[in-house]
Amino acid sequence: MSNTTTNTNVTIYNGTFRKNNGQNRNMSFIRRQDLPSSMVNESKCQALETKTGSEVVFDTDIRKFRQFNWNTVEGEVTRTETTFTF
Repeated sequence: MSNTTTNTNVTIYNGTFRKNNGQNRNMSFIRRQDLPSSMVNESKCQALETKTGSEVVFDTDIRKFRQFNWNTVEGEVTRTETTFTF
């Protein structure tokens, strides 16, 4: 993995969804299409999405990939345009 940091203009989404265990999770995330392509294993992400029905996204708080379930969204998902450092 490279130690090079990249500043990229992205849309950061913030939303809450209900997890399978009934708890709510609030997440700030970047969708895959806005990520540097070197970060994304598209076939692995698609396979996981097909299995779970949730979108694979990059959680900006923990800086890791997670899943966001659009089918159980609570309230509104907001979007903010900003520069993010990868």
